Amino acid sequence: MFTTTTTTAVATAGLLLGGIATAAPATAAQSAAASSSASASVSQTVTARYDCGAYGVTDLTLEASASGGVGSVRISTSGGLAPFDIPADSISATLRLERAAGGTAVFSGTANDAAAAGQPVTIGPLTGAVSAGDSLDSYVPAAGSGDVSLSLDVLGIANTCNAVGKQTPGPIVF
Repeated sequence: MFTTTTTTAVATAGLLLGGIATAAPATAAQSAAASSSASASVSQTVTARYDCGAYGVTDLTLEASASGGVGSVRISTSGGLAPFDIPADSISATLRLERAAGGTAVFSGTANDAAAAGQPVTIGPLTGAVSAGDSLDSYVPAAGSGDVSLSLDVLGIANTCNAVGKQTPGPIVF
């Protein structure tokens, strides 16, 4: 029984985050408040391609907003990726994005919408500190570095994914 449960959990994590279905590039939907301060509300949507190792390559949609110096990112898959019902708030994630000015911004949290079997999965909001003018793009780790763009714990199973290119249509600007 343990082997079957473990195998099912590993397969589930792979199906949830792997390349079972890839999305067509999303159309950018960007709107920014008139104010340029970090306390202004900003909402943007971009798409990025991630390699989740043995689980495949998939496009993820990142929806970002900020208010009062706190950034929020939701990550969505496309297609029917949940192999069975995924309970709400059962996925922990850490997303690392590269700052144009140097360094990285980290967004983390344990949050996800409940997803019925065969439905897309949405993770987040993941939160992190942002400043006015921050320009954040996919963090693409250097080959052999051991760095990770996105780490996940899905129902107790750890998985990592790395961005393979920059976001489309471009960076998220707060």
